[in-house]
Amino acid sequence: MTLQQLNCICAVAESGFNVSRAAELLHTTQPGVSKMARALEKELGVEIFLRRGNRLTGVTEAGREALALARRIMGDSKSLLGLSGQTQTERSGTLRIGTSPLHARYALLEAVQRFSAAYPAVDLEVVQGRPPEIVNAVASGEIDLGVGTVPGKVPATVITLEAYRIEYCLIVPRKHPLLRLHCVSIEDIARYPLITYNESFNSGFVVQREFQRRGIAPRIVMKAADANVVKAYVASGLGIGVVLRMAVEPKRDQDLGIVPVAHIFPDSVAKISLRRDEPRRTFVYDFVQLVSGKWTREAVTALLASGSSA
Repeated sequence: MTLQQLNCICAVAESGFNVSRAAELLHTTQPGVSKMARALEKELGVEIFLRRGNRLTGVTEAGREALALARRIMGDSKSLLGLSGQTQTERSGTLRIGTSPLHARYALLEAVQRFSAAYPAVDLEVVQGRPPEIVNAVASGEIDLGVGTVPGKVPATVITLEAYRIEYCLIVPRKHPLLRLHCVSIEDIARYPLITYNESFNSGFVVQREFQRRGIAPRIVMKAADANVVKAYVASGLGIGVVLRMAVEPKRDQDLGIVPVAHIFPDSVAKISLRRDEPRRTFVYDFVQLVSGKWTREAVTALLASGSSA
């Protein structure tokens, strides 16, 4: 097994299983790509790619695992090659962060700005995805850390650190009747058309769980994956919405009214996800502390040594 073979299967996957395109990326021939892929499959004793005739159409279950490991090895090999310069300066390299669009836009913007000012020679890559995708990318080594809510089951190779709490609020059009109530109940909310996050996101799950727990079936007129979409449709008068409080900006969202609902929808917790066994450069620790000040390098190291999460 060689790095060239591992790089080959990664290139094939990144090229949409187009062998011709992968060959161009690798500066080799189509037969050369096919030969390397077949040789690796033979050595591993498993088929990595699904085939239809001479065409590659996808990956097998074993292939998904092989690709995740190959990407991790290739990433580690690049880090190893750059170790000398990084060790001397600790001021350059690439920081790969996984998060959701909502956290990237509203929760991490200040931390990213401060990090970029402190480390101008470090390239930032922000990978967006759902919580399970993010923690799996941390576990495989595709990204350095994840920020956001985490699924109930986290891979054993991943440690999580509590970063910040996430509060919910109800948004309604200006002059909406709910703005006149002293304390809004969930029954009050259910009287109006509701716009909410898709339940595949933690925010949507939390909102719909509270209705179900009380045996209430709200009239959901729209589900969205983006807070800006929810805000736009609420402002247009289509309904009311429960969103994360950090996504509402009073100066920009002047056509919306905000109603506190912490007594109805409990706060969620955003966490930082790190791989347990991965050597980290100084700037990774510094970014973690920018996200949550209590997590100094010493605190993270101590938690890693304890083998638990926080």
